[in-house]
Amino acid sequence: MPAKPKKKVEVEVGDLFVTESAVTVKLLPSKKSGSRPIRWFAGGEVSNIHLAAKDIAYLVGKVQGRTRVVRALTVMTDRGAGFDLAKTGLPKAIEKAGFEILR
Repeated sequence: MPAKPKKKVEVEVGDLFVTESAVTVKLLPSKKSGSRPIRWFAGGEVSNIHLAAKDIAYLVGKVQGRTRVVRALTVMTDRGAGFDLAKTGLPKAIEKAGFEILR
């Protein structure tokens, strides 16, 4: 019996956008996206790093599927581009979820 040909795995970059009520991921270049309601980002800070990492990993895994691999994320919040991400706790949550941060 001949072996099945393996699907080609594509490496993509994800855009992660966090607001106080939802987290959204959009993959590039495939333009796949998904969103999930959250309660761990209040006052511009992550209140539960473990839960944030779990939600981020789940959402990226759901959007990427089997033929795409996401290793790095660009991160933005509803506070704007000039907001200091280090103060939010998002870099720790993203690292714990298994991704790198692109600036």
